Formats: sequence, structure tokens, C-alpha cells
Amino acid sequence: MWSALAAAVVLGSSHASASPPSRIVFASSRTGVSQLYSVEPSGTGLAQLTFGAGGWQQRQPSPDGRYVAALRRSELWVMRADGSGARLVASNVDYDPTEANLTAVSWSGNSRRLAYRGSDWNIWTVAVAGGPPRRVSRGSDAGWPSLSPDGRSVAFVHYGKPGVRLVVLRNRHEHVVARGVKGFPAWSPDGRSIAIQEDAELDLFSPTGRLQRAFLVGSTSDCLTDCVPPPLAWSYDSRRLAYVEADAIHVLQRSGNGVWALAVKGLVKGLAFSPGGNALAVATTAGIGTGALDDQVRILVPFGPGEAQPGIGWSPAPPGGSYRPPEDASLVRISARELEARVPITKLSADGDRVGYWLCPHSLGAWRPGDARPLAFGGSTRAACSGPPPTAGFGIYVFDLSFAGDRLAYLTEWDANEIHTALMLTTLDRTDDGVEIAEGAASRDFPLALGDLAGGGLTLVYGFREPQVTSPHPAPEAIWRIDGTKPVQITHGPDDLQPLAVDQGRIVARRPDGSLELLDVDGGVLRSFDVPALGAVLEGDDLVVLVQGELRDYSPSTGKLLSVWPLPDVPSAGRCRLTSCPGIRLTLDDAARGVAVYTLDGVVHLLRLRDGEDKTVPGATTAELTGAGLFYAYPGEDPWPGRIRFVPFDELPL
Repeated sequence: MWSALAAAVVLGSSHASASPPSRIVFASSRTGVSQLYSVEPSGTGLAQLTFGAGGWQQRQPSPDGRYVAALRRSELWVMRADGSGARLVASNVDYDPTEANLTAVSWSGNSRRLAYRGSDWNIWTVAVAGGPPRRVSRGSDAGWPSLSPDGRSVAFVHYGKPGVRLVVLRNRHEHVVARGVKGFPAWSPDGRSIAIQEDAELDLFSPTGRLQRAFLVGSTSDCLTDCVPPPLAWSYDSRRLAYVEADAIHVLQRSGNGVWALAVKGLVKGLAFSPGGNALAVATTAGIGTGALDDQVRILVPFGPGEAQPGIGWSPAPPGGSYRPPEDASLVRISARELEARVPITKLSADGDRVGYWLCPHSLGAWRPGDARPLAFGGSTRAACSGPPPTAGFGIYVFDLSFAGDRLAYLTEWDANEIHTALMLTTLDRTDDGVEIAEGAASRDFPLALGDLAGGGLTLVYGFREPQVTSPHPAPEAIWRIDGTKPVQITHGPDDLQPLAVDQGRIVARRPDGSLELLDVDGGVLRSFDVPALGAVLEGDDLVVLVQGELRDYSPSTGKLLSVWPLPDVPSAGRCRLTSCPGIRLTLDDAARGVAVYTLDGVVHLLRLRDGEDKTVPGATTAELTGAGLFYAYPGEDPWPGRIRFVPFDELPL
């Protein structure tokens, strides 16, 4: 079973054989591309059916359970239930990548034919055994076919003149079943009814056009657009019909008596009755699951962000079928001292013996060398970082993060008329990307409303600037402390203090003129340093201060200057919080146990404060130092371009 999948996809409904099915077929983009999978109803025996380029859509098991039909863009394929023997049967399927969920494929009840909408917007059928596809409709305004159980008729929706209508086509003759009706038709297995749902009404028509029943089903559902068509599921005895309403799946009797409800978690993306008719397989953004009537859906295969695909179906395990285990789709893998990621790692923060890192939108992690596995916050599979990122919203881009004890805080922003920023917080006992702690907005020419995140141990602080509506100047910065998940203000605007570093309940803050204040966690001043600081880091009895052209080490307990070491006289700054700091060539990054870390022209340096010995860290792009050792990121080779390496402190090259 794959780990940390939070959302599952279930395949579109299909008729099934009388023999009891033993597997549920579905799709997932957990590897970054859509592949087909199957699992036993108990949740065991997870297998991957397709490999390679992927891109599979519209998984539809055949009624006899022997085959699975699936689309790959405009191609219609048929394969055995275990994924073997894949054959191309048609290559003219109407396909729109922006609306892939609306491309319907339908099996005949005898599993011999398939119907689909062609690229010319006509209805086509094709024999599974082979032969060219055959166009069966006229014009170019047909959609969403549903084959009759005997395979001799097809129901579909006709658009255009003389208006939208539900049509049954038999022997090339079109019979109008209902006018003014649109949606996804679903033919009952016994052939007596055609169900079609439009908005909040579910209608049953006879193939000859008689309205059998009309059900008001309450609110509309996203399943109408997110499920594999149709967004309905008939039981195999045709006595029950399932549909989605709001946050639950409802099952009604065709006779009109009795309604059941199944509670579901997440957006429903497909549903299919078990052959016995007393349970449903369901795909939601929370996972693949099953549920009995008047019960709740139990997740069998959980999915993570970006992994869900529409559709689900049942299929028996073929005798002698060969099932293969799922390929590795994890975003990261680890060894004793190294973490490898499938995406570059640009942001990390270390505290004690752990390091936190950001991978892609809504996907972060934490790792302690020697642990069996890293912790994931948000998406943990390749799907999380494979799709196009959202265009707006917090969590898309992380520009700073800080690890402190069991908390990982990070700052994220997105652009609109103003630059919106938010402080997010997750903890080691969570599996998601956290909750919002604070939010702000600033004009494009002003400093960010939220910034200067610093933490360590039990203390996390950040800087906040009030919005300026009429003033041409940015507001002064105030320092806030995070108590658990609650922000507490500890300095006020007129002080205009920028938090730089935290250690053992002490906070180093910088004034606009560069002078430093050593504060306690309530904002009280412990000591002042009249120095033109560009940046500073704090650890134990070392307050390491960057001034232009040199590095100074002060004792925070006495205020005494302990040592001064020359640095190149180039444009310099404290930690570079954003993607890039234009023109800045040297930054002060961290310090621990008498060693400072700085970066010069993209090269990470270690400087020992007692004697000034300076060593580089080959290949490192960013680094943080703790009492346990050095955590640094460096570029790796595909398919693992992101790397973090840990070097114990007593093995540092100093």
C-alpha cells in the first residue's frame, strides 16, 4: 500500500457480471501521470495495471469483468483486467484536456461493443474483438452516449436545432425520448429505464419516451462535472440507483420507496455498485473506499494532493492474472545521512537534530538523520509536485521557513493588486501543510506585511507591518511571538524592530540604523549593541554580527567584543529570505558551537570564530548549522535533483 495518499479516485459506473468481483479498478496520478490500479475490496493486494507514459483517463471495466477500457487522450484502449494485452481500438475520440472528465465511454451489456463521442461530435461504436469504428449518429452535436444492455441501441443527448433532447438511436433511427433534457444518460441493466440527472432533478424515462419517475434530489453536486460520466450508478438488478447530493451519496429505489445515505469524506469523483447491490465503491478526493447502504465510506486506498482521478469499477481477478506492485511514487527517499527529493530543494531550516524543508505548493517535510522515514506535511507523492501550480492562494510559494522544536512555520505570498502574505504553521504530529496564523497585505513598492521569521527551541517570532493606506512611507515593524498557535505582540510599531535570530528564549532584533537589541521573549531589553549591523545570528554566548567587510563575535552576556574577522568588502546582508537578493553577494546564514556559516557568491563557507579558519562546503547551495551538525542542500542528478546532506559536528572540515 502506498503511503500518505489523501485523495482517491474511483472509476465511472459500469454494469458487471453475475460472478462476484474480487477487485476494484481505479486510476491515480500518484506517479505524476495517470496510471491504472486495482485493489481487493478488503484494501489488500494493491496492484498497478499500467506503466510508462501514463495519461490514462476514463477507466471502465466491462460488464463481464474481463476487460478494462481506458482513454489516453484521443485514443480508446482495451486491456485485460490485470492490465496485460492492451490494444488500441479507436483513435478518434473527442478529447479536451481542459474537460477530460466529460468524455464518456460506454460498454454494451454483453461486453462486445463500446460507444463514445468522436472528434466530429458524432456517436461512434467499435467492436472489442476488432474492426474499424462505425459512426451511428448524424450531424455534429451529439454527446455522452450510453449503450443499451443488448448493445443494439444507444441513448445520447442531441444539441442544436430543434433544441436539446434525449435521443435513443436504434437501427440508425433516432427516437426523441424527451425534449429540453440534458445531462449524462445511464441505461439500467435490465434495459427498462434511462436515468438522466440535470441539476437537482433526476428523471427516469422508458426507452420509448414515457416519463417513469421524477425525483427531486436536492442540491446539485460537483460530481456532475468531476465524475466519469454518468455521475450515477445502477445496481446490477436495476432496483437501485445511486447519485451524489452535497456531501453524501444517496441511494433510492427505482420504485420510489426507500432512500439510503452514505457519508463520504472529500469530493466524490465516481461510484459503482457491488454485484450484490448492497455496497458501493466510491472515489473521492480522500481515497478509494467502499461502504454499505446507510453507512459511511471506509477508505481503502488514501490519496494525497493531486493524486485523484475520476472513475471506478469492479472487476474479477482473472485466473492466472499477473498483478504487479505499484512503482515507487514517493517525493523523497532517505539514507542514514542523506535525503533525496524529486524536486530541487531551495528552502530549509534546521533545529537540533532535525531539518524542515519545502518541496512545492502545499508539500513540506521534516527529517531526522537515522529515522526510518521522513515526515510529510501535505503531499508526499510525485503527484503533489507534478501538476501546474495554482495561480493564486497561500501555500503556492514559500519564501521563508523556520523549524523550532515540534513546529514548522513558514511564510507564503501571492500577488494581486497588493502583495498578500501569510504565516502558516504545522507541527510534527500533523500530516497536512498546517493552518494560517496571520495574514497581511502591502503595496508593491513597500516591504512585505509579514516577514523576518526566526525560531529555535520553544520560541518562534516574526515581524509584522500594519497596512499603510495614505502614508507614502512603509509602516514600522513590530515583533510578534507565536505561543502555540496564537500570535502575541511583544514590541510595537514605534520601536521599528526587525527580528533576526532566536536562541534559548532570547531574540536579536535590528533597528533601522543597524544597532541591535537583545530581547527576552516578552520584548524586554536585555542588552543593546551600538553597531552598524547588516545581519546577526545568535547561539549560546556568541552573537555573530555581519558588518560591512567583517564578521564580529560579541558575548551577549557581557557585551564584550570577542573577535573580528575580515570578509570581502562586497554588497552584503543578513539571511536572504526571498528567492533572490538583487546585488547581494554575501549573506550571514547561521552559527553554532563557535562556527559561523556565510555564503559568498553562491558558495557556502564555515568560519571558526576562535581562529578565523575558513572552509568551503563544495556543492552546497544553502546550509544551516546546529549543535548536532551541518544540514546543507545541494543539486543532485535526475530523477532526484533535490538533496540534503547531514554532516555531524565533529566531522566538519575545521
